[in-house]
Amino acid sequence: MNSRKFTAALVLFTALALTTVGCTDWKQEYDELQGQYAELNAEHNALLQNTQGMRTDLSRCEAQRNQLQNQLNSVRGDLTDARRERDKWKEIAQGMPDGPTGDSTTRVPGEVTVITLESDVLFGAGSAKLTAAGQRAIGSVLPQLRGKYAGMTVRIYGHTDSDPIVKTKKLWQDNLDLSANRAMAVTRYLRERGIDGARIETIAMGQTQPVASNKTKTGKAKNRRVTIGVVR
Repeated sequence: MNSRKFTAALVLFTALALTTVGCTDWKQEYDELQGQYAELNAEHNALLQNTQGMRTDLSRCEAQRNQLQNQLNSVRGDLTDARRERDKWKEIAQGMPDGPTGDSTTRVPGEVTVITLESDVLFGAGSAKLTAAGQRAIGSVLPQLRGKYAGMTVRIYGHTDSDPIVKTKKLWQDNLDLSANRAMAVTRYLRERGIDGARIETIAMGQTQPVASNKTKTGKAKNRRVTIGVVR
């Protein structure tokens, strides 16, 4: 082989070697970049799924928040109504504690009428079961019975109008029977709220002690009543 041919062969071999090495480096770099892309793509997909999950959780939380807000608004409304009714009965109770109210149930020395409530507030028609409003009304005098009048005898008087028992005659023999059961319902409620039963006297008056005319609806409503009094 002459020197010219040898030189040409050497140049060709060197070029092929360089080309092979260059391809190897490029392929390695490509594989590395491909691996990094795959990792980034996987991370992107994971973040996307996580974002979708967070959006779902956020929507659920917003729905729950709105539901709780509606419930809170409803409770606030009920609380406002309850406070108004409590204040109304509190004013009634506080307006009557220091002396007779003109009710004929004040019949012995030292007896003071604490409060007189119409039976239409306390009970349904012909019923001796306290309504929710009736319970709140009776409950309004509990602080006085536990405080100012603590230890004193409590008298519960039941009264009716003069109309005979008709619609509920299967339940009550007469007005005296109805007034007794209504007075006992109030007595039971006070006992359940911690007033010592030994302090309470339950008295049925029926229609015998009217405070208004039984010839009018307004008068009859005033006569249907329960009076709570104490003996000093």
